[in-house]
Amino acid sequence: MKARIEDITLACGVSKGAFYLHFDSKEALFRELTEVLEGEFDRMLADRQKAYATLLEARKGVGEPRGDANFIKRKSELDAREDRRMLEVLWTWRDVIDVLLRGCQGTEFDGVMWEMLDQQLWRVREECRALQQVRLMRADVSPEMLGMMALGTYLFVVRRLAQAKEKPDFDELVMGLQKVMAGGMAATTKRQPKSPPPRTRRNKLPSRPSSRVTKNRSSR
Repeated sequence: MKARIEDITLACGVSKGAFYLHFDSKEALFRELTEVLEGEFDRMLADRQKAYATLLEARKGVGEPRGDANFIKRKSELDAREDRRMLEVLWTWRDVIDVLLRGCQGTEFDGVMWEMLDQQLWRVREECRALQQVRLMRADVSPEMLGMMALGTYLFVVRRLAQAKEKPDFDELVMGLQKVMAGGMAATTKRQPKSPPPRTRRNKLPSRPSSRVTKNRSSR
């Protein structure tokens, strides 16, 4: 938020007069930008919730949940598609996001980025709870804890994109985001007892009779 009006108009190639025809101040400009960005996040969240609800609805009534490879595959595809969509938005809006992360302390925009990240925390937590209800996720894992793990990962990714000079490999980033959730995704299964190690036969030497015992027996 340290940029001057002159800096903004020079970067955009417009005059100060043209700027003031649309905005009263640089804060008004940034407010509109953040509102558009928040709208993007809201749409992504709503679309993801709808797709997830459809996926879980189709899963109801299925018998044994463990080893449901088809569901796991469809969920992974959904997550990959939506995570990539989120990364594209973060990359497009990286300049605004950089300001929200590092340059708006003490202003009305302080906390806007955290509110959007908190939406991701809520989303992950609710998805985990839904998966636990249909026994497709371990019951001994806290949805809140997984949500916080995901939030930390999202924050790292957001900061990386905001500071990147070139577009990163989104496939690698999506894979990393999915791995964060992989540990708690699988339903708990009974562990198979470990097989004992194979016995190795030892060549036993023939036992030698004790001379003391033989002597004692013959003396009786």
